[in-house]
Amino acid sequence: MKATFEVRNTPRDYTIRIRMTGKFDAKAMWKFADDYKRATETYEGKSHLILADMRGMTPLTPEVGHILSEAIAYCRARGVACCAHLSDDTIQRLQAARLARGRNPQDQITVEVVSLAEGERVLGEARAKLRDSMNMRTASNAPSDSPRSTSSVPAHNPNTRPPGSA
Repeated sequence: MKATFEVRNTPRDYTIRIRMTGKFDAKAMWKFADDYKRATETYEGKSHLILADMRGMTPLTPEVGHILSEAIAYCRARGVACCAHLSDDTIQRLQAARLARGRNPQDQITVEVVSLAEGERVLGEARAKLRDSMNMRTASNAPSDSPRSTSSVPAHNPNTRPPGSA
């Protein structure tokens, strides 16, 4: 089965949804990696989420796995906060998990899910945390309600005349 993929970016949800199926050769994986990186770059290093639906994808050769591993590392270094993996092939699922751990042995970004609904639920929870942290950062940068310092220069009152004037 020939490789097919789709990379769909939904910035309002801070989410990139990936669909990969079939047998990837190096050329198809490079094309996927370029599209995935381009979508990631739209977040300019800010936190975002990934839903990687790999049902129907076959295990990768070492060469093709290396290309995917590099793409994963590139994107994770640019803000991936959570990645939900969905796969129906045990070998492919184990390989994807190994590739994700390749750059970080204590990978805490990847979550294995068993359905699209569970993947969306996991990302919904992560999205809520992202929005909360963004709101907290925005609030910490906002002006506070504490009193401001005052100047020793008296305020100008247009109804008063300077001393010595008639």
